[in-house]
Amino acid sequence: MSFALGTPISARVRPWQFDWIVKPDFLMISAVDFMQNPNLFETIKKSGIHEYLEWDGPLVCDSGAFSALNRKKKMNLSLQQLKVFYRELSRQDPEIIKITLDYPDKDILSNYLELLPYEIQPVIPHNQLHLLDEIVSEAGFSDWSFIGRLVPLMRGGSGYKNRLFKALNNFKREMQNFSSSEISKIWALGVGAPSILHEVLSAVDGCDSSRWRITASNMILLPFGGERGIGSKTKWRGTHHRIEEGMEKKCVINILNQIDIRSGGLETLDKSLQVNAYPKQLKNNFEVNLPKIGDLIGKLRNADQNVSVYELELLLRSSGNLRLIFNYISALYYKLDTSFKKHIQDN
Repeated sequence: MSFALGTPISARVRPWQFDWIVKPDFLMISAVDFMQNPNLFETIKKSGIHEYLEWDGPLVCDSGAFSALNRKKKMNLSLQQLKVFYRELSRQDPEIIKITLDYPDKDILSNYLELLPYEIQPVIPHNQLHLLDEIVSEAGFSDWSFIGRLVPLMRGGSGYKNRLFKALNNFKREMQNFSSSEISKIWALGVGAPSILHEVLSAVDGCDSSRWRITASNMILLPFGGERGIGSKTKWRGTHHRIEEGMEKKCVINILNQIDIRSGGLETLDKSLQVNAYPKQLKNNFEVNLPKIGDLIGKLRNADQNVSVYELELLLRSSGNLRLIFNYISALYYKLDTSFKKHIQDN
């Protein structure tokens, strides 16, 4: 099983740097970052992608097609630019997994064939499985076959699991139609949220998610699934779910407590968490008098289960770094060591 966490290349907060925290199997980056910032690409050429990311593990580079499909502002994806980026990444590390450009639909096959010299892996949209036949006929099997356009299946309320796993099973059946013993491993793009990660990895060989970063602007991920807004004015895709009393609140307290212990103190993560500070920038989001950050951290350190939901939200809202690290841990919960899980579940 392989799981990748998606990250912007120039992201400032990089939780995998910390020696006390678990690492994903892969990091996933996007060529879109290079296309939008040529200076970044020049920097990467000089320093190397691994050194720049402060990551010595495996990498997957996405072409950016899904970003182009989903952003309101039209993006121009250039196959010629992608060749330049992929050539450079291959020079730096031949083991980097590079994904073909599956956009626009009419050019998916031709894009793949043109990028073959760069040892790329194909993306087959779940609703265009005929491309699998054509790709195998033209070029044989790659190490991985990526199934794409799955994220929209997750939207629209109930039944999303049925839609997702129907698409995955259809793809697997298509793969089984080939008698070759060299059939690719299957990677499901973009569907590695904590709520379904185990199920997805039991169905395919790999998946990824950027949800830990996407939600961190004003939300946290729960390690067993679900997202919770921080603050009364939370608005993210129409949801207003807050941390609930009981097991949810206990879980959040225990994760924050473990981050505090293992990091050597929450104050080390972000200057916003300095113990004498009032989170004055949050007056518009909270209705009552604001306690000092130090008072909230003190309650956590005293294992005080009387910490209120309001106080937890205030602490999490005070620091974007803390929310990112919280979400990172939730996203990788399945990989945490036994002692970490025990503290989260039982304390």
